[in-house]
Amino acid sequence: MKVQKQFGKKVKFVRHDGAREFATNSLKDFYEDEGIEQQTTVPYAHQTNGTAERAIRTIVTIGRSMLHHAKLDKCFWAEAAMTAIYVKNRLPSPKIEHKTPFEIVYKSKPSVKHMRVFGCRTYILTPKEKRLKWDPKARTGIFLGYEEVSKAYRLYDIKAGQVVISRDVNFDECRRPGLRIARHRQ
Repeated sequence: MKVQKQFGKKVKFVRHDGAREFATNSLKDFYEDEGIEQQTTVPYAHQTNGTAERAIRTIVTIGRSMLHHAKLDKCFWAEAAMTAIYVKNRLPSPKIEHKTPFEIVYKSKPSVKHMRVFGCRTYILTPKEKRLKWDPKARTGIFLGYEEVSKAYRLYDIKAGQVVISRDVNFDECRRPGLRIARHRQ
């Protein structure tokens, strides 16, 4: 398991609400083989899992505020939530002696030099190899967050209508273009 390999800590138990996706035989076998205890909470009784529910509520509140401030459509909720988590893990917490969660896990202070304003306008560089002599050097985009596995940013390419990963980007943090995605009813 990733947690065990990355941090050398054994997972002792997994707590969930008994939903069907956690009740598969293959998952039960996996937990048994790994010596992981399953703890089931009462369905729809969120207060029985208070700490996790409070953390989720905090992330949702931060993500909702980010979407509203950036004037972005709700379809970007997952990007906002992931960025909220990324930022929150790099903020000091009084619960852990004013250290950051990042610092606790990685034993070093996080850098915040690369942090940007969620939803700001971006200019995504198009590599020389992918453009002709008179083509624009950049495409307009919107900053959505950070790529965890590389030192790159998650951006919405407005013209292409898709999320792209790039480290070659300029930011205009004073402008929030906003974006409403038109949904077609079927």
